[in-house]
Amino acid sequence: MVSTKSATIQSINPATREVIGELPVMGETQVQSAIAQAWKTFEDWQLLSYNDRAKKILNLRRVIAKNADSIAELISKEVGKPLSESYAAELNGPLDTCVWLSDNADRLLSDQMIMLSNPLLSTKQNLIAFEPLGVIGVIAPWNYPFSIPMMTIAMAVMVGNTVVLKPSEKSSLIGIRIGELFEEAGFPQGVVSVVTGDRNTGKLLSESKLSKVIFTGSFEGGCKVMQQAANNVTPVSLELGGKDAAIVLPCAPVNWTAKALAWGAFTNAGQACASIERVYIIKGKHTEKLIAEIVKETQKLKLGPYTDPKSDIGPVIDAHQLDKIVRQVEDARESGATILTGGRKVDELPGFFYEPTVITGVKHSMAIMKEETFGPVMPIMVVDTEDEAVELANDSEFGLCASVWGKNLKRAENIARDLQVGTVTINDCLFTHAAPQLPWGGLKKSGFGRSHSKFGLMDLVNIKHINIDAPGVAKIWWYPYGTNRMKTLRGGIQMFHGTFGKKISGFFAFLANIAKNPKGS
Repeated sequence: MVSTKSATIQSINPATREVIGELPVMGETQVQSAIAQAWKTFEDWQLLSYNDRAKKILNLRRVIAKNADSIAELISKEVGKPLSESYAAELNGPLDTCVWLSDNADRLLSDQMIMLSNPLLSTKQNLIAFEPLGVIGVIAPWNYPFSIPMMTIAMAVMVGNTVVLKPSEKSSLIGIRIGELFEEAGFPQGVVSVVTGDRNTGKLLSESKLSKVIFTGSFEGGCKVMQQAANNVTPVSLELGGKDAAIVLPCAPVNWTAKALAWGAFTNAGQACASIERVYIIKGKHTEKLIAEIVKETQKLKLGPYTDPKSDIGPVIDAHQLDKIVRQVEDARESGATILTGGRKVDELPGFFYEPTVITGVKHSMAIMKEETFGPVMPIMVVDTEDEAVELANDSEFGLCASVWGKNLKRAENIARDLQVGTVTINDCLFTHAAPQLPWGGLKKSGFGRSHSKFGLMDLVNIKHINIDAPGVAKIWWYPYGTNRMKTLRGGIQMFHGTFGKKISGFFAFLANIAKNPKGS
């Protein structure tokens, strides 16, 4: 929960509702100052070799590893997740990204030579160069306040860009820490700058002179960022959440699948854009047993603050998010759904806690099946066929991730190919965001653009084509035009692309006219 007072924002521990920090809401002067410094630093930073930048990135890795305990503690304190999740989901990805970038960025972004197939163009050399864009604005979310911006920033600066980070007002302390880590790793001032504040601060950043804006957050927030960036025609990359479906085949192992689905739905208190928010179980002889096992696994989970090492699920981020979950669950209950376990906020704990909840008897028209919940809730539908499961999974405004569960891997892959999403995992979920080698992004209202992997690198560079030719010989497509020139070009078309007979006649027409006066007849 965040309150704004006298141009400051308060950082609040969602497990205790205690204020743990207060930061400034930066205005136009401060935002523009950070951007100006970033542009100034870019002039020299872009000139460094990949090897020199890789040394900085590897030093960043050492600094993160050295400070892992304090970073994890801050993450858990500011956004509420258990310490185990802070280590696993927040630190692993950035650390692996540093290694992957240092090993691969130079190779993936080295100049490429392109050969042309048309013999008339044989004298030309074609070079593809990958150049940094300039200053990148990164507007980060609160649900993974360290891993999401850190992985993006590391990729951006490795290719030669500089970055201005605007962290979520709900996790600004972590944003400040990110800036400090780059400083401790020896990056020059202005390679990574941090501006704190509210939505207006983000608006000032989006409307500024930037080479790109990368936004992770809600669909509504993404639409506003697009509008704000439009006046400068600043390109944007958006990751806007999901309503991710899990399809369970009848051959899925019961106990193992129940454990997996419980983790996929409830990790980070369900506050992941890749959380399992819809489950479609294809009817089989073990269906009822699987549902019972899911309930059993859910009831084992312990709610509590990160300071209790036995806690499995922490609080949701604030009262607004808690109220949204309550509304969706109550709507489902009132519309005839059955709450098998959970279904209430926990007043016995001081923070914003909601019980992990399993719901059956849901209809696809319910908000719990249509709208992003972002909470520890697992609605389950039992369907008759694979086709029905795929149709329902695709019946969503979102298209980020999905998962398929079962022993028959070929059958699962066939289903995966029919799902309208950016990532499908078979017999696992959520983990791919932490793997820097794999692309991340979605379709529909889940946004556009890709982060991570070589495709994410391409999103952070200008792909420049340089064509090289020697002077001296006029080209046959240059002026002057005329009848003979037209015959030469027409003959060349057939010589290269016609049927066998046309190739022969085109060849002679080409030779007969190429040396003649183009204006002749």
